[in-house]
Amino acid sequence: MWTSDSSRTVRRTILAGVGAATLALVISPADPAMTALAVHPAWVIALVLSGRYGARGLYAVPAIVLGVQFADWIAGRTELAMLSQLGGLGVIATLLTVAVLAGVGESHAARSARLAARLRDAELHASEAEAGACALAETAIALRDRADRSQTSLAFLSDIALRMDDADPYVAGEAVLELAIARTGARSGFVQLFDGGRLRTVAARGPWSVDQLSPPAVFRDRVTVEALARSMPVAAHEVEKVSVEDCDLAAPLLADDGSAVGVLALRGIAYPELIAAREDVAAVARWAGRSFARPRRAAGPATNALRGEGRATT
Repeated sequence: MWTSDSSRTVRRTILAGVGAATLALVISPADPAMTALAVHPAWVIALVLSGRYGARGLYAVPAIVLGVQFADWIAGRTELAMLSQLGGLGVIATLLTVAVLAGVGESHAARSARLAARLRDAELHASEAEAGACALAETAIALRDRADRSQTSLAFLSDIALRMDDADPYVAGEAVLELAIARTGARSGFVQLFDGGRLRTVAARGPWSVDQLSPPAVFRDRVTVEALARSMPVAAHEVEKVSVEDCDLAAPLLADDGSAVGVLALRGIAYPELIAAREDVAAVARWAGRSFARPRRAAGPATNALRGEGRATT
């Protein structure tokens, strides 16, 4: 069956013969076969083609012989000069070199074929992995939607509302933090309330970072400081010179008169989720601010012991 490889081989054979004939006529029009030389310069074509195409380049050998012989006939010479030169030592050495280069080229071609096959396998595995990742992402989105529906169900919101109105600030703080984490998917966070001009942690959940389990003091967290200064939710990318220990999103807890009664800070929110998370955190902060602005009783010793959150931060 005639294939594209076969047609390319025929074209290369013809071009090799024509190139050898042209080279012979240009260098020596009177004696294209250059019988005085041990090796005809046209054999360079065979060396190049055998090195480039391997065994498929050996067609250059008969093409060069026929091409130069044809040029010799055009010059008016009748003898078979190229055939008589094939027994010379120079031509024999050249033919051996052509064979060696063909072997080297064939090994390179085989290696390229193996690498191409491996690349195709890798691309196939990558496409399968990408399809699997897309399927997992779709499953995760579906599960997240179901989780959102469960977390915003009436029973969940009713429980949050009851605990947020609890007289114990620690119980209310846990409810605020639970609602904020449920809505944003944050990894960790804390709620702090002003007590005598100082911020006191009333609820904290999740490890803050690899190097630090508990949240840092507020004055060391630039995002939280900016949220209190601006009286509005602030994300980490909106603050200059943030550190790796700063929170991702913070919102002040404001009373009806606009005064800050505390702060809510969250960490571990993916950047694409920050826009949607900001709206949720702002809503939770408004609700919590009005709730905490009402007079409350101080937590008893038993609550402090259970919570372990009686630390004061500047």
